[in-house]
Amino acid sequence: MVKLIPVLAVVALASTAAFGGGGDSGVGVGALVPYGDLADVNDTSWYAQARTVFAKKTFGGRAGVYYGDTVAHGPVDGGRVYGFDFEGLARFGGRATFGYVFAGAGYGRATFSRPGDIPGVVVRSSEWDWSMQGGVGIVIKKVVYLEAMYVQFQTDPKSAFIPLVVGFQY
Repeated sequence: MVKLIPVLAVVALASTAAFGGGGDSGVGVGALVPYGDLADVNDTSWYAQARTVFAKKTFGGRAGVYYGDTVAHGPVDGGRVYGFDFEGLARFGGRATFGYVFAGAGYGRATFSRPGDIPGVVVRSSEWDWSMQGGVGIVIKKVVYLEAMYVQFQTDPKSAFIPLVVGFQY
């Protein structure tokens, strides 16, 4: 938990500086759930993000920066992921409480332990690469937000995870 405080501070400052005007900015924490091959070696762990949602009426965008961490099974090291993303967004609902769906691309670094081609062998992979993501979110009374998304890094082999986030807007 002590490592989380500086990460959140950096993420909040980066979000405010980069996307501060005209949007609903927020900072959130939650679970990073490994998906596919990553789930065979890595356990669910924590995820932190800063994001801004901007939409005048129905259509807009979402931008964010994030850091996530996993704990691996057994003696191997877990993984981490960090980067930024930009998505197109469709918003629905009222002014203070609304839902949204989003999809887009990002860039970041994914470092994970994953199963190798030989049974019982674990391979360590660390690459900078593009990512694709999509998800859903809800903002409650312009104060709290909930998000769930699917993120797939275009590494070889592809690395995928599902962040589930609860956050506060400022």
